[in-house]
Amino acid sequence: MKGKVFLIFFCAAIVFGAGTSIAYYNTKSLGFDENAKIVSTDNEKFTIMDFDFYYKDINEFYNKLESFLPEKSYSIALLPHYSVATYNVYKYI
Repeated sequence: MKGKVFLIFFCAAIVFGAGTSIAYYNTKSLGFDENAKIVSTDNEKFTIMDFDFYYKDINEFYNKLESFLPEKSYSIALLPHYSVATYNVYKYI
């Protein structure tokens, strides 16, 4: 059941993104901008639908975010029976 819900949301996101891209391209190309680009890149930024993302800003954001992340991460291997593993994990919390 969970796989079907994920697949539905994934397909909906693809359809929404494609529709948004087509609408943007048609609006820009029929309007004043003759050279409409959905995605473009250069040495200092990349542009998606008139939104500019600068590499320097992304790097600064990543460095700020990195200070909040733990240096060491832990994982819990799940047993073949998910309910048993979940019970064992929550029993000690």
